[in-house]
Amino acid sequence: MKVAYYPGCATHGLSKDVDVATKKVAEVLGLELVEVEDWNCCGGGFLDEYDEKAHVSLNLRNLSKVEKMGLSKMATPCSVCLQSHRLAVNNYKENTELKKEVDSRLKSASIEYKGTVDAEHIVWVLVRDVGVEKIKSHVTRPLSQLKVATYYGCQMLRPEKIMGFESPYNTHSLEDLVSSTGATPVRFPMATACCGFPLMGSNPKGGLKLAYNVLNSAKSMGADIMIHPCSLCHLQLDVTQYKVMDEFKTNWTMPTMYVTQLLAIAFGISPKELGLSKIAMKALEQRGIT
Repeated sequence: MKVAYYPGCATHGLSKDVDVATKKVAEVLGLELVEVEDWNCCGGGFLDEYDEKAHVSLNLRNLSKVEKMGLSKMATPCSVCLQSHRLAVNNYKENTELKKEVDSRLKSASIEYKGTVDAEHIVWVLVRDVGVEKIKSHVTRPLSQLKVATYYGCQMLRPEKIMGFESPYNTHSLEDLVSSTGATPVRFPMATACCGFPLMGSNPKGGLKLAYNVLNSAKSMGADIMIHPCSLCHLQLDVTQYKVMDEFKTNWTMPTMYVTQLLAIAFGISPKELGLSKIAMKALEQRGIT
């Protein structure tokens, strides 16, 4: 199976380990990820409010490239990039005046979006197209000793009408993937709350508080580790966790990793090869997973 792959800025930068794990998992499963040539930043989280026409135009530029590739969907590992592209497509199709302005901008750059391609999350592709049973068949290191909290974040499933995969009030995709590895999925109250990343530039203490709420919620439900589906949540909940610990004087950690990192470990790939954080590495080593 061949799918267009849009890594996004964070996954090509500070969240490079997300990219590494996603590609390794895809290779094991026979899923060919073809990176979109000359893709641009989606502007998710800021440009859609500052300049809607520019936001829609930039996102449709990416999708038009996928149409030229002859592929039917574009997968991304980042929930922000996912929402950005799907929001752009929705607004383009629903707003006649906006569509005219965007079409004019695209035409001036010799770009045409035919409306045949939209963005999907890599989790959706894994669950819906590859299938949980096939994923389970590639598990060589069952993770039966792990209790894994499943964190969806605030953007992979919202707005529900635009995302269109599963209800944020009745989730199952991450739980299904965790179960496929032999681990026990753990639901927790803050599973669809914001991680606080968008606040780190303007109100860092507020951002850390939101991160603490998520981590503490997972910890309180007895999880050993937590997985998530977003390159930016990865920065907030994994890389920034030491700041959270310092701010709130915690004497505990909540090891966090991207969903494909968990799958890769279950497939027998070394945690060191995946570039996991020290917190996650220590937690796995304590449970004999090296």
